[in-house]
Amino acid sequence: MSTRVVLLANNVDEMGGAQKVVQVLAGGLASRGYDVTIVGVEPVGERAAHESTSYQVERLLEVTYPKEPGPELDALRIGAVKKLQSILDAGEPGIIITAQVWAMEHVLECDLTGWRTIGQFHSSVEAAIFNKDMARILRAYREADAFLALTDVDAVRFTQAGLNNASAMPNPLASWPETFADPTAKTITYLGRLSAEKAPMTLVQAWRIMCGEGRLNDWSLNIIGSGPHDVQIEAAIADLPRVRLLPPVSDPYAVLQSTGILAVPSLVEGLPLAVMEALASGVPVVASDCSAGVRELLDNGACGVLVNRGDPADLARGLCELAENDELRSQQAARGREHLQKYRLDSVLDKWEQLFALIQR
Repeated sequence: MSTRVVLLANNVDEMGGAQKVVQVLAGGLASRGYDVTIVGVEPVGERAAHESTSYQVERLLEVTYPKEPGPELDALRIGAVKKLQSILDAGEPGIIITAQVWAMEHVLECDLTGWRTIGQFHSSVEAAIFNKDMARILRAYREADAFLALTDVDAVRFTQAGLNNASAMPNPLASWPETFADPTAKTITYLGRLSAEKAPMTLVQAWRIMCGEGRLNDWSLNIIGSGPHDVQIEAAIADLPRVRLLPPVSDPYAVLQSTGILAVPSLVEGLPLAVMEALASGVPVVASDCSAGVRELLDNGACGVLVNRGDPADLARGLCELAENDELRSQQAARGREHLQKYRLDSVLDKWEQLFALIQR
């Protein structure tokens, strides 16, 4: 009988990083013979199509929780936990993996007899502190069989914070691009949510600096994404040349094929999927030095340029340094693709199976 694996996230409908990782991991584990179900706590927007039919998809709620506490929220919470318990009781106990803290808080209200639990945090210690999530993380994951950070550095820091079950597990790449991006492309691309922690406005300010200095006149900037800052970004770029605001895409590799540099101005990150996809495509990266994961992916500057977090002038410097040096871009593109080999799906699945064997002893 195959081992049951139940993967939970806050939702399974967005195209965001954690949701995408859950889908990729679910498909990979199913391909290795596990009986996989992924569960979203609540729906978000239209139900997203899932690329694989090899696993089951469940949602605990048909509507989102109300924003204010009260009887309606309490009733929905009871119903959500009851639905999750019914999913767990539908077969033999196995392994529960929670991708996000809120999902884990629902799991802790269930009868987990016979189950092994693994909790993940898909960002960095800096992000946990920035978003004031550390206390919740400690409460939710302290008794889990394993808690997984994205890097060894973060695992050590979470251990120091009080999680003695912490270790590291990288996110896998969904697929491996067979072709390199166009090395002559002169487009800087931003791929991500337009929100405070991603700091797209820092990139806009950097572009304004470069335009004012008359640099990179043969380059363009594409800001691809959506979020609470989209109106602000649209207003900020109205008077700037060669810059476009574009909606999110379902296939980032198609965009990266015509990208010369990926810009990542974030204030906090974990192990950003956009950076992984860019490096695998042979696209060098200019990123803010905002997490151990970013430093690890860029091999401490061998595969891209690290700049000061929240510093438009330094971001402009880094972009110019890379854009104005064809040889450097070519070198970093080759190094990046080679460096990303260890994040390919099969390699990461091997690590997951080693962890399963360890916690099931």
